[in-house]
Amino acid sequence: MINRKYTDPRARATRDKIVNAYVELLLERERESISIIDICSRSQINRTTFYRHYLNISDIEKDIEKIVLNKFMQLLDNTDLDDFLYGRKEFLNTVNETIVSEIGFYSKILLVNQNVSFLEKINSSIRDRLRTTLVAKTSIPPAQIDLILTFAVAGRTAVYRRWIINGFKPSADAISEMLEKISSSGFDYFLIDGQDE
Repeated sequence: MINRKYTDPRARATRDKIVNAYVELLLERERESISIIDICSRSQINRTTFYRHYLNISDIEKDIEKIVLNKFMQLLDNTDLDDFLYGRKEFLNTVNETIVSEIGFYSKILLVNQNVSFLEKINSSIRDRLRTTLVAKTSIPPAQIDLILTFAVAGRTAVYRRWIINGFKPSADAISEMLEKISSSGFDYFLIDGQDE
């Protein structure tokens, strides 16, 4: 891979144009039918400029993965562990907003197209970030912490993946409410408590 240092805002702007053009093309057609010439035409650059920034289409996809993963990590950096573990609605609303406003644009490539390796990168990054905090805060054995976090993280990312695939339906509020209830009451809310409404 090319060793890149993008401190120049113009270089980042060019990369953004390339990424945006690629994602826009993905929304119109299948990945296999998109060429570098198509991306250059859509982003209004020449092929020499493209190759200054990316080796190929897979290289663009890796950059998109980094962009999205960084957004998730920034979100976690500003999150209290309890907000995540207990699925507090304010935290869930922030996650929803981040997904819709910043990550939704990339959703086809990242989540819809069965990009299992990327989902696992997200899951493991979130688990690793939370594990350190949980080990320091509790006396729960590390093996149990791994199981708890595997369940909590994979379940939520699966719900968000399904939500994106369904075109962000039901509403963001409904997703937050459901995840909050599962986190606080487990499935009992839906199997027992929810029947009373």
